[in-house]
Amino acid sequence: MNKFFSAAVVSLGLITAPLSASALVIDINTYLTGNPVGSNVTVATLTITQNGANAVNFSFNNSVANLGAIGDDAFISGLLFSYDGTPLLTSSSFGSFGGTQLVVAGAFGINPPGGDAGYNFYLDLDYPTGPPSARFTNGEFSTWTISSANAISVSDFSVDVSGSGPASLAMVHIQQVGAGPGGSGSLKYVGGDPGTTPPQEIAEPTTLALLGLGLLGIGVARRQKK
Repeated sequence: MNKFFSAAVVSLGLITAPLSASALVIDINTYLTGNPVGSNVTVATLTITQNGANAVNFSFNNSVANLGAIGDDAFISGLLFSYDGTPLLTSSSFGSFGGTQLVVAGAFGINPPGGDAGYNFYLDLDYPTGPPSARFTNGEFSTWTISSANAISVSDFSVDVSGSGPASLAMVHIQQVGAGPGGSGSLKYVGGDPGTTPPQEIAEPTTLALLGLGLLGIGVARRQKK
């Protein structure tokens, strides 16, 4: 009986303990500026996942078709995102590139001078604006890893940045916006403001498994008591 009671106590501890976050999903869904005026829809998502103590993985997904008719041949020309600046990053910090739209280390800017719509994001990523075949269009995605000799974590990239719109974790530039082929408009969207669009914390698989075992332990204890 004492064993089952102990299992129940441990189980309750597992349930009340905070779930460890292994990933941050930033929903870039808030219209900021540009013409034609866009609605608040998800135009991209940036998923940041821990990869050991010294690396963080990124997956950036393009969803500009959610703009409807004005996004039929639009493309993303840039991504800006937050970082707390520690540890210091260099071009060699960026690697393991993948996805349908490959990027390179030289496309990343680190702590660029000046702001964009009042926002001073620490990191930016430029995408091609040349031939249509080279552009980052709807349904495509890019992946990369940021690593350091020192510890680096997902939380380092979850720093709110203030600007002319809501405090945000990321911004995208969208070009060739407008109904029909060859739209001449451009838009800026932001996302990740914890006050309005909270980033999703995804529990680690191990934590979920332990939670399941905890619930099982409580069930066994209750049956034994009966």
